Amino acid sequence: MSANKAELPPGWTMARVDRVGAVRLGRQRSPDKHTGEHPTKYLRAANIKPAGIDLTDVLTMDFTPSERVIFGLRLGDVLLTEASGSSSQVGRAALWRGELAECCYQNTIIRFRPHAVTPDYALTVFRYYVASGAFARLARGVGIQHLGASRFAGMAFPLPPLKEQTRIAKAVEGRLGEIRDAESHLRSALGHLEAQRKEILAAAAHGELVVSPRGSAESAEEVAKTRKNLTPRTTSPQDSLFDLSDGVQSEGGSPPLPSGWISVRVDEAGTARLGRQRSPQHHRGEHLRPYLRVANVLEDRIDTTEVYEMNFSPDEYKSYMLEYGDILLNEGQSLELVGRPAMFRDQVSGACFQNHLIRFRAGAAVDPEFALLVFLHYLHSGKFRSLARGSTNIANLGLERFRSMPFPVPPLEEQKTIVKEARQRMDAVSAQMTAVRSSMDRLPEMERELLAAAVAGELVEQDPNDESADELLARLGEPKEAVAASSMTKQEKASKGGAMKRKSAGSPPSVGRTPKLGEVLKKAGRPLALPELFALAGFDRDEPEQVELFYLALRSELNHTIRQIGGDTENAMLEEIGDAT
Repeated sequence: MSANKAELPPGWTMARVDRVGAVRLGRQRSPDKHTGEHPTKYLRAANIKPAGIDLTDVLTMDFTPSERVIFGLRLGDVLLTEASGSSSQVGRAALWRGELAECCYQNTIIRFRPHAVTPDYALTVFRYYVASGAFARLARGVGIQHLGASRFAGMAFPLPPLKEQTRIAKAVEGRLGEIRDAESHLRSALGHLEAQRKEILAAAAHGELVVSPRGSAESAEEVAKTRKNLTPRTTSPQDSLFDLSDGVQSEGGSPPLPSGWISVRVDEAGTARLGRQRSPQHHRGEHLRPYLRVANVLEDRIDTTEVYEMNFSPDEYKSYMLEYGDILLNEGQSLELVGRPAMFRDQVSGACFQNHLIRFRAGAAVDPEFALLVFLHYLHSGKFRSLARGSTNIANLGLERFRSMPFPVPPLEEQKTIVKEARQRMDAVSAQMTAVRSSMDRLPEMERELLAAAVAGELVEQDPNDESADELLARLGEPKEAVAASSMTKQEKASKGGAMKRKSAGSPPSVGRTPKLGEVLKKAGRPLALPELFALAGFDRDEPEQVELFYLALRSELNHTIRQIGGDTENAMLEEIGDAT
């Protein structure tokens, strides 16, 4: 948002984050802190979720009594993720409500301790900065994005009068609750629709979707006709590393088939084979053709966004070519998705398929569209999952196991009726699911609009009798951090005595009180190497925030008050620029 104070409502002001609260990065993890005399629970970025603090996995590290003072959490502290692999998740914030009696935090978290602001309003502002992308734009890094305590501390913070902060936070909480309730209802509706779709598929495969009034004589005639059109069983199974057949599978627990239906093996309902294995020798050749792989075969849909090519000789093409109506199933997939089917409808001209897919080509007794419904039912009912072998990450359906699965075959005309009815019902369910998902997609934007209105002073009315934000800041002064030195035990003082003597007697630099490096060099009267300048300026190398502050100061003063001597970057020497003032 704009930092222009003129755009703010009456009584508001724009201040730095570190003016309205104390900012501190957490304690860095270290092997020597994994065990010790003072084991203390601590939070890390993984504990900060969009819904709040998650305490299902809280780790322990040694924090001395003085460190507990520095890095301890208090009721009302706002915790933000300092780093994330996704810039959109940097700065994710949650309020500490005293969930644990004693708890500290690690340096993957920035703690904001409110001073001139209520915790709930501060949380509102930080949520807005996440939703609006303000934190993402501020973050730096390659791979892992870092918000940086110093950059965060220097951000502009829209500050209303204290009483108005309370009114805003209450209004935000109420409306966010309404958004959360709406999301819950929509997710529930989506779950019911997904269950409805599975019920349609099950009814289609079990003969419960349409009623057939045929008599017993007619049923016997239909069965005889169906058996006559069955596909001859495969006599020489295609070799596969994962083909460990368990014999004919029965569909235990399924209702009996309707009159006129028969149950056969999959390889009697049609032919099934694996695709051609990839090999470097097939990457080039005179007969390059497109081929489909697991990534292209989604549920009931072929994705042609990225289709690769491989060399197929004319004879190989005859074996591996795809025809309209072929059903492709994921032979190797995660356990939840193994067997995922889709129909090839000439989406890619002249396409073949790879060996992690099974091609099912329906025989004369089976309508391909009906076969697809059966396989979709097997996917969602867990039949493919129960048949697969392998790990949770990669499971294999196995060609011979697939061929031996039971397959329900109604009369051909009844199959067409079932397909028509099932598709009509599934299309209606899909339309409803699309509408529900569209409503769910709108919720984050509604939340952004709510938070934007809150921090712009557009959510509640201003009261001219409220103490203004400027008066509030003047009355409260600067945020004050607790000093830990006085709480050190004798043992801590003894163990840290040597280290403390080497450090500056004064307090280490902090945000807003960084020493001028040019003045440090001038006082030294000679060029200094980076490590020496770092130490003389009073920075603490054990504090990540201190390292960041040093390099921020270095960047701001380089070539203005200080300069590098020579071209050796690795062992850089720095000197004061004499005429700089």
